[in-house]
Amino acid sequence: MIEYAFPKDLLEAIKTRWQNVSDPQFELPEDQILQRLLETCYHASFRTSEQRLVHCVVAYASLEAIPKEALQLTEPVVLTDTELVRLSPVTQHRQTVIGCYQREDWLSIWGFFEHGHAWVQHSAGDPPAAPMQPEDYPPDCLMITIEGPGTLMVSQGRSGLVRLRDGRVIFPQENLFQTGTNPLGIFFRQVIAGLVSSGLYRNLVKSSLEEEEIHSLLNIYTTSLLAILERINLRRHGGSIVITPLPVQKQHAHITYTVSDHSGLFEKIVTYKILDDRLRQANENPDPSAESEKRQAELDLRRGSQQLIRGISQISLLAAVDGAVLLDDHLRIQGFGVRFPVLLPPGSQVEDASSGRKYLCDQWGLRHQSVFSFCHKSEGAIGLIVSQDGEVKAVKAEQSQLYFWDGILN
Repeated sequence: MIEYAFPKDLLEAIKTRWQNVSDPQFELPEDQILQRLLETCYHASFRTSEQRLVHCVVAYASLEAIPKEALQLTEPVVLTDTELVRLSPVTQHRQTVIGCYQREDWLSIWGFFEHGHAWVQHSAGDPPAAPMQPEDYPPDCLMITIEGPGTLMVSQGRSGLVRLRDGRVIFPQENLFQTGTNPLGIFFRQVIAGLVSSGLYRNLVKSSLEEEEIHSLLNIYTTSLLAILERINLRRHGGSIVITPLPVQKQHAHITYTVSDHSGLFEKIVTYKILDDRLRQANENPDPSAESEKRQAELDLRRGSQQLIRGISQISLLAAVDGAVLLDDHLRIQGFGVRFPVLLPPGSQVEDASSGRKYLCDQWGLRHQSVFSFCHKSEGAIGLIVSQDGEVKAVKAEQSQLYFWDGILN
């Protein structure tokens, strides 16, 4: 029998994972209040406002503990699901936060405060136009993000604690795109190493880089990919991206729209890294005469960031067309509206890489089956699938076995 999890099942996980930080001003509420807060957000997630789903962030923190300028209500209001439904349209998801705190034995909404534009940009996967500063990050208080019907993300500031989705308790996982112990991380590390040694970017980067520099490029590369997926996800139309370093055989992909002379994102990624390094070096120079150099470095990085973000937005928009967006390892657009014929052998299975559970491929929708099929035929490729319900998967084949990784944006 399937057992479903509910808000009360998150209490122990939250208390266990709550970290001791240097600033002790933020504490968890007592269990009864914490459960009430979770249940209120949970019930609000199932409601709508003029057919709009509820998306907002609720923070448990007193007004006095918030270091940034806040918008305070003259009279606090009781925190209810109705109030969250009413107030969610005036907030910007992940930027404007609804502040609440315990008042005697009930919870009240005292007003709103901002995460800050730099943090929103960073958390959405966009490379920021300047290095993040401590004041750019949200305070380390309890935050509950209503992501969709029955879906809550609980965090301590920017650190995710636990998630409730589809009646399951889900814990944040390591960045699968950057760890070298799984096929996804290995794939992207090999891509970066191959691009650096290719000589195509010798005017921008040395052919031999230190491990730290390789990791920096890997971070910007995978962050750019996550930003593309985040943009597709926010539009709620779904879509899929396939990355393949090798030429695609015609029988494996029907490309509806091709583009010519597309430079791809990798050159912009390398440029962004160089400009970011230049600004960091300028900031380390204590000489007052270097101020003009710092200002120029900041301006150059901002321009480089804007160019990279434009490329990210362009790819994400193409995913709105029926079919996949096909990219090579340089993140150059090979085509969009791409259809992959479903050529899987009968009874083919795909395995959940985290649990080991196997599923028949044909129990998934056509978007999933087509990406499964292409990755099965092309083991050197990776598929990224964004469902209309917001779930994001990565797909890769290893030794003729298909695997998927769930919750890529968790």
